[in-house]
Amino acid sequence: MATVPKKTLNTLMNALSNGVVPRRGLEYIAVGRKKETQTFVNDLEFTAEGGGAFRFISGRFGNGKSFMTQMIRNYAMDKGFVVMDADLAIDRRLTGSKKEGLNTYRELIKNTAYRTRPEGGAMEPILQMWIEDTIQAVSEKKNIDRDDVEDRDIENEVREATREMAFMQYYQDFIKAVIAYFKDYRNDVEDSAALRWLKGELETKNSVRKDVGINLMIDDNNWYDIIKLWTHLLVGLGYKGLVVFLDEAVVLYKLQNKMSRSNNYERILTMFNDIIQGKSSYLSMYVCGTPEFIEDPNRGLYSYEALRSRLTKGKFENGYDNYLGPVINLRPLTNEEIFVLLKTLRSLHEQKYSYETGISDKMLENYLKAVLANSISSEMITPREITRDLISLLDTLHQNPNAKFENMISGRALTADSDTDGDIIEDLDL
Repeated sequence: MATVPKKTLNTLMNALSNGVVPRRGLEYIAVGRKKETQTFVNDLEFTAEGGGAFRFISGRFGNGKSFMTQMIRNYAMDKGFVVMDADLAIDRRLTGSKKEGLNTYRELIKNTAYRTRPEGGAMEPILQMWIEDTIQAVSEKKNIDRDDVEDRDIENEVREATREMAFMQYYQDFIKAVIAYFKDYRNDVEDSAALRWLKGELETKNSVRKDVGINLMIDDNNWYDIIKLWTHLLVGLGYKGLVVFLDEAVVLYKLQNKMSRSNNYERILTMFNDIIQGKSSYLSMYVCGTPEFIEDPNRGLYSYEALRSRLTKGKFENGYDNYLGPVINLRPLTNEEIFVLLKTLRSLHEQKYSYETGISDKMLENYLKAVLANSISSEMITPREITRDLISLLDTLHQNPNAKFENMISGRALTADSDTDGDIIEDLDL
């Protein structure tokens, strides 16, 4: 396989060994998911043309939802999109009585990323680059020094650059906050109230009026509309669009209060309709959860009739998977795909430590057989578990030269003179 850059390799292997989906380098270990991936590629192409997509990614824990969304996230950034992501939690939902929706907005803004800032925290640099470019544009237009550019000239440039957004709800307050931040940035204001408003951190109307000069509070009711404003602003700055990821949506399914669940499901419906009906542009959203979160008729999305009618499978699918519908069901990887993954991990481990494991394909087949034999069902084996366990095994063998691979996978005592010549189990049917 291709040589992986050292920093990417170390980050990738460290994350996988701890059962965590890494932010970068996933393309080196991607197997299967061809049809699902093509759907997301098509979504992004449509989004860049001014459309959008709203899909639910369904799969049980450890079955690849986070991996899949991270792959889409990386691909989107490489193609010129800005991305936002947030893990939902008890205090981060779509709406609530204690600013849970606002908390989700804050998390999305904090995790804003683009190609050269993939780890997040990109919103402020994006604005600052725009400020510098605007000052330079005015300077060149008027043939004056940058320091002589006046605030009113910058404001005029900003309004002209965003005039196509003027029809959008909350535009006036939003753009006033942007302009206020421009002024704070030029004056080296360390704790800009305008920036805090844009991040959703101002919580009293008095501070919003006094420090930013507007009346609008970002809250649970309007944060999605602010996201739409960000989308159009980013497109105006040259990005292809905005892609939003909401993971761990099973949190909504677990809410004990029926009214709270319904309120959150209603908010999902609102966003779903808004994007699918074309009321928003250049915006795609992906919500990740377990099959129960979607299909449970008592507590899941199917318990909300308007969502059930939109998400339920068609009558004539007859057991086939539909990767073009609103719900993408991630099936378990096949044994063949898992075997390819095992071989890739072996190669990556050899690259990381500059050695040869001495582990043949046949031995990896035996390893997979042992894993399957110790599981109640092959469907219980998740990529996360099998990846973590193999890396742990490889680490142990690398540090203990006397340890024998066959002994390790069969659970026998580790002895330097153990007989390792015969096959442990029959050939894996690959």
